[in-house]
Amino acid sequence: MRRSAAALLSLILVCASAAPARADTANADAAAVDADGALDADAVDADAVDADDAEAASERPAAGPAADAPGAGGPGRTPDVLPQWGRGPFEVRDPFVLAMLRLSPWARSPEVLGHLDVQFGLRTVWANHYAFARDRLVIDAETREAALSLRVGLFDRVELGVWVPYLWRGGGVMDSFVEGFHDTFSLPGANRDRRPRDRYRVAGIESDGSAFELEHSGYGLGDVVLEGRALLSEGGPLAPAAALTVRLRLPTARAKFDHSDGVDASVGLDLSKRLGEGPVVLYAGGAYTYAAEARVEDLELLRHRAFFYVGAEWELVGGVSLVAHAWVESRRERELFGDPAPPGVGEADLTFGNYVTYIAGGFKVEPVRGLLLELGIVENLIDPETTADFGVLLNVVWEPFSEG
Repeated sequence: MRRSAAALLSLILVCASAAPARADTANADAAAVDADGALDADAVDADAVDADDAEAASERPAAGPAADAPGAGGPGRTPDVLPQWGRGPFEVRDPFVLAMLRLSPWARSPEVLGHLDVQFGLRTVWANHYAFARDRLVIDAETREAALSLRVGLFDRVELGVWVPYLWRGGGVMDSFVEGFHDTFSLPGANRDRRPRDRYRVAGIESDGSAFELEHSGYGLGDVVLEGRALLSEGGPLAPAAALTVRLRLPTARAKFDHSDGVDASVGLDLSKRLGEGPVVLYAGGAYTYAAEARVEDLELLRHRAFFYVGAEWELVGGVSLVAHAWVESRRERELFGDPAPPGVGEADLTFGNYVTYIAGGFKVEPVRGLLLELGIVENLIDPETTADFGVLLNVVWEPFSEG
């Protein structure tokens, strides 16, 4: 009886000295004492299990959109708070055959990889090109690019990457498909149905009378691009997320492609902002690009160029996003596409001065955490002479150490 009394007294002292928040647990333990003063072991064990389950549940990320959101739960990020980015816009640069001669920037989400996280990517673009002006130029080609990318995160805010493209250019097989696409959506076709189908010819005459021609068709390595990024801000209720990107293009392409022999550089800013706690994310950004060479194979080009884009993402159910973005770049060629103005008209280049404009959009699907499948298209907007006519995008991105 003394042992039972001592046990009961000890239990009361422990309960009395506990914090108020533990009062319910103490009452449950006291109720576990039987009539003889002995503790009911089964009751105590059951209470302990319930307490452990409650504690574990409080540590789990909240279910729903926050848990499934891209980037949620990554290093240095709160798992139950939606990030200010989604799966991001399509990472596609200007696929035009003349744009491949030098560096072109592209849109990206501000998100960077966590410390020592790795991302592998395979991004493909299959594009058709057509521009014709009598006695001045003819660009009739098809290009395919498969770019392997590797990115590594450092310190949760820095990311290093390399982009290795493999190119093909030639006559292709898309001419009839593109003509049908334009007819279906009532888009201008520039009389391409009057020209030979699926041929390769890229040539023109500059204003000074000099001629250029990219004669070689076929496969070969493209120009390697090195990329460094820094996350400036993860954003907040009012401020967007922001990342600074620096890119260097190295002259590694097959010699017969006649790409620039210099090293080009670009610096850009990527921004994103989620609308409240909803599924819509807005993107915007810009870049400045410096080209080492302003004349490539007798083609007069501009050395300094600007780039700007805007886009949006709608996160649908089941790990699917609908994304689209449009971008504009300042002129690439100095005078090649400068059509003579007809009488009484100041500009003949569709009143847009040969700026490069595109829209890219499609779907991104994340079937499992860390694996992203992308399918989309890229289409020119305003000046068809200076851009690829139509392109198909198919990408696979994998982060093997992504936290799920």
